[in-house]
Amino acid sequence: MKILTNLPLTTLAIASLVSGSISPSFAQKSSLSIANQQINLPSLMAQMSPKDASTFKDINNNVYKPEILAAVQLKIVQGFPDGTFRPNQPVTREQAVSMIVDTINLITPVDLNATPTNPVRPFTDVPSDRWSAPKIAWAQWNIAPAGTPTGKFRPTENITRAELVAFLRRAAERIKTNLGRSPALNPTQKPINFSDVSGYNQQLAMQMSAYCQIASPVNEKGKNFAPNKPAHRDYTTAAIVRTLNCVKNDNK
Repeated sequence: MKILTNLPLTTLAIASLVSGSISPSFAQKSSLSIANQQINLPSLMAQMSPKDASTFKDINNNVYKPEILAAVQLKIVQGFPDGTFRPNQPVTREQAVSMIVDTINLITPVDLNATPTNPVRPFTDVPSDRWSAPKIAWAQWNIAPAGTPTGKFRPTENITRAELVAFLRRAAERIKTNLGRSPALNPTQKPINFSDVSGYNQQLAMQMSAYCQIASPVNEKGKNFAPNKPAHRDYTTAAIVRTLNCVKNDNK
């Protein structure tokens, strides 16, 4: 696996373990803004104490361990009180959107109270008092997360690997637009010719595999993308960190 080495950030505080898999609290703009500074991933890892580096007892042999620990540093994701990360646990659609919105906010400010600039119909299965509602609402008119023809978002359903990558493509385009750049995602490597995708998923996977390998084979081996399989916590975290890194270095 190609490890990304230009992860940008300014805050190096370690996120403490709290109950739950993904924090519903919104990243603070003042402490986590990384728009103008960078630090490479090896340096980030070197600044972690031995305790920090071994925080999660279930990722020592995980191919995504460096990116998981980087995401913890950025407070994009957290672990569980029992010292586990649970890398193979599926991520729900609302959890994924929450992480992605927090990640966008690391580079360009996100105002969850902003008025939509285009007409949107609220999802019928996301009540306004749900913890994820503000982020889903913001994402709906900023990165257009897909719902269903019935007007539902399905917040508690597991997000598929293809859905995750589609959300991340829109998020990367939004960040670049907010930075005054072209929304085009410029390839950083040759696309991967996955053996199990076709149609829209093929176009999506090839484009996003060429963009810092955000779309990648299952466990980084072989040629299967498994577009309809649930996105697990380890891959979801890695794909988000790769997106953050790639868009920061995509200056065109």
